[in-house]
Amino acid sequence: MDGGSARFSILGPLIVHLDGGRPAELRATKPRLLLATLLLHANRPVSVDELTEALWPIKPPRTAAGALRTHVWSVRTSLGLRGLVARPPGYQLDVPPDELDALVFDRLALSGEEAADRGDLPAAVDAWGRALALWRGTVLDGIDLGPAARATVTALTERRYTILEQWARSAMTIGRYATTVSPLAAAALEQPLRERLHELHMEALYRSGRQADALAVYQSLHGRLATELGIEPGQSLQRLHREVLSGAAGSAPRQLPRDVGEFVGRRPELEAARAGLPLVAIAGPGGVGKSAFVVRLAHRLAAGFPDGQLYVDLQGSSAGLRPLEPLDVLGRFLRALGERDSDLATVAEASAAFRAATATRRLLVVLDNARDLAQVRPLVPGGATTATLITSRRVLSTLDGAAHLTLGVLPPDDAVTLLGRLAGSRRVAAEAAAARRVADWCGRLPLALRIAGGRLAARPSWTMQTLAGRLADARRRLDELSLPDLDVRSSIEVSHAHLAGSEDPDDRAAAHALALLALPDGEELGLAAAAALLGLDPVDADRVLERLVDEQLLESPAPARYRLHDLMRLYARSLPSTVDDALPRLLRWYAATCWQAFRLLRPSDGRVATAGSWASGGAAFDDVAQALYWLETERPNLVAAVRQIAATPRAASQLPDAAATQLARALFAFFHVRGYLNDWIEVNQAARAVAVRAGDRTAQAHACRDLGAAYELRGEYQRALGCLHDGLTGYTTVGDRAGQAACLNSIGLVHDSLGQLEEAASCLERSLAISRDLADRHSQGISLNNLGEVYGRLGSYRQALGCLDEALAIFRSTGNRPGQAAAQANLGDVHEHRGGYDEALVHYGQSLAAFRELAAPVGQATVLIALGRVHRHEGRYPDALDCLRAGLEIAERVDERRSTAICLRELGAVHNATGAAPAARAAWRRALAMFEELGVPEADEVRALLA
Repeated sequence: MDGGSARFSILGPLIVHLDGGRPAELRATKPRLLLATLLLHANRPVSVDELTEALWPIKPPRTAAGALRTHVWSVRTSLGLRGLVARPPGYQLDVPPDELDALVFDRLALSGEEAADRGDLPAAVDAWGRALALWRGTVLDGIDLGPAARATVTALTERRYTILEQWARSAMTIGRYATTVSPLAAAALEQPLRERLHELHMEALYRSGRQADALAVYQSLHGRLATELGIEPGQSLQRLHREVLSGAAGSAPRQLPRDVGEFVGRRPELEAARAGLPLVAIAGPGGVGKSAFVVRLAHRLAAGFPDGQLYVDLQGSSAGLRPLEPLDVLGRFLRALGERDSDLATVAEASAAFRAATATRRLLVVLDNARDLAQVRPLVPGGATTATLITSRRVLSTLDGAAHLTLGVLPPDDAVTLLGRLAGSRRVAAEAAAARRVADWCGRLPLALRIAGGRLAARPSWTMQTLAGRLADARRRLDELSLPDLDVRSSIEVSHAHLAGSEDPDDRAAAHALALLALPDGEELGLAAAAALLGLDPVDADRVLERLVDEQLLESPAPARYRLHDLMRLYARSLPSTVDDALPRLLRWYAATCWQAFRLLRPSDGRVATAGSWASGGAAFDDVAQALYWLETERPNLVAAVRQIAATPRAASQLPDAAATQLARALFAFFHVRGYLNDWIEVNQAARAVAVRAGDRTAQAHACRDLGAAYELRGEYQRALGCLHDGLTGYTTVGDRAGQAACLNSIGLVHDSLGQLEEAASCLERSLAISRDLADRHSQGISLNNLGEVYGRLGSYRQALGCLDEALAIFRSTGNRPGQAAAQANLGDVHEHRGGYDEALVHYGQSLAAFRELAAPVGQATVLIALGRVHRHEGRYPDALDCLRAGLEIAERVDERRSTAICLRELGAVHNATGAAPAARAAWRRALAMFEELGVPEADEVRALLA
């Protein structure tokens, strides 16, 4: 609802214009006061108490409530205000944003602030100027407002003067001195003791060449402050007064480079840097845009430093240039400040002279591209009114009093925007997907994006896809990201060459390590893995890695975690490396550590014994939780390692094929617990391909077996059976009876899922017989657990409970926590089928606690669905819904299709039982579609429910 067709002005006397611009006037005092109060709080409710106090500030009459309603009716009807409505705890006047001058003022003021944040001072000055032009005098002049309304007026008025000061400072920064004189003079008359306004007025006069008028302003203010407050003008005004007296107009140094026109984003970083003043050290890798950032920041801050801005490129990381000596820089700065430097022979003397020269100045110093702390420490000014901004590839962590800020690559949207600023926004909009690929190939590094944009700008015939295709080839990407005056490779080489040519052996070791760190395809390396790759103990590896971090050649996203930027990886892979066994050493360490974790997750599982030397060494874990944490952290790297082995041509590879198959086998337990089906399938498909390439029949059978288990969990039963029968054939060929038992067990699970219970029981009984013959306790427990579940479905409850009790005893004796959780869940199923709901709830509760301890999503989903089913049987429908909704969220998240379908079927049953027929049918329709896709007998059951 809006306020009708009225337009309101409160930034001065109250004015109301009705439809067509007709003026309207409320002559009665109370309705006029009511409207004014509501307009001050437009689009917000004003309480009855506050309105009553506004209308009757001394003592409201007993009939105040009724009188207030009458005045509201009067205002609404006389002005036709549809937007004046009752809104607890009182009344609210809804006004469109363009129909109240105070709202327009707020919008324009915010627009100016946003433009200033972008560094677009002309746009800021324009927006602020239009905002200030809305003011016609004192807010609601002539209306005797209540205390609360007066406080709002005071805040609004203060906002006006703050915007006026920002407008004036920004206008003067871009040279518009004369235009600020009259508005500042008028405001100074309104605020005779507001020093900031008078200082701006004085400076505007002075910079406009009106020195005498500027001095007169100072003298007038000085007299008022002394007479009325008994104080002197502040130090800032006194400094400006001295400058005017000395006639030093225009002598302040203005050394900042031209602002960067194509600057994009970084607003949080700019705000953080501003908050860190007076001393901010900005670090980041080469090409991340530190210089552009500091120049943009300096231009935003310049207005607050009228005594000047000093800037120097220290050449600390400039290809082909020597870093500047501090003594030379100090000489430049002192001369710019009008100080003598000819008799300063040492850095200490020159630094002391610089600190003295800046002690009372309001000065901004920008030290760009510093080499190290030794270079910048003498250049930091000493005055309390100065500010210093430093950029460096290194983090200058021991710089006293500094706030530290590290720049990273641009967010994806900002990276594409920067590309468009250089190549043309229309080209980017026309090929948005290709533009995003270009930005990604550039690693969202501003330097690379500038080069890519420059190349496109110089080649109008190229499409965005043309450049994306050229950058997609990793072998030539760094060559593509090069212009005559900009080059990604050269930017990186400066830092690497500094380390390689250092006299410090740790620096040289770090330079050598860079090539090795780029060998694995994984995105990150933990400290222990990096130590294995480098062939160092963790202490020495830490020293080398942290040295690379200091040089911004390596990122450390978390303690003891390291990552190479994509372009840095390409550069590092182009470096010569004579260590051929580094990557195989890492792969062996990964495999051994995965086997160590496997031992904790599946104690007594016989597959560890078949791993041989691959299961020796690696990192050790104290418990299951620690092993799972490591596996979770390293999962992307472990998957990438298997993928890298499979993708590397065998003839040109030093990588052991067995590393892929060993990693795939060792990760089985982790994938099974956590339900990472996509990773599970990808890893074993790669392992199978490697095993075929190597002619390893046993490894092929292992991969087929584990692939089949993953497909079974994902509900792809025919693919599962195909893989499992291939695995069974392979194991039979090589005479591996334990492998045959494992395949038969999994084949039994597939038949169980398909409702083929007799076939399932037969396969599981054969599996159990082989495991008993081999005296393999772990495999016996697995087969017994699954066989007990099938017997329960067949109604053979005594046999089911016998199998499950024996399985649980085995898992407890071997310390197999996932096995215990599964056996408890199956015991719950059997008791539920028998109608023993209390016993079922006990077993389900114990199982759920164990699965939660393991953070095993598939297990949790299965048990939550079972709990929901029991609660439904016993009529506890709210509890049933809670469990089923939680189970559905987990099952959908891990793409466990069968559990998802079962959960939807159960949800439909609960909705049906509570009379929510539409919700029930919706759930059943979804369940039917999934059961039909899976090809399982539950589809007929749900189809009957829908009929």
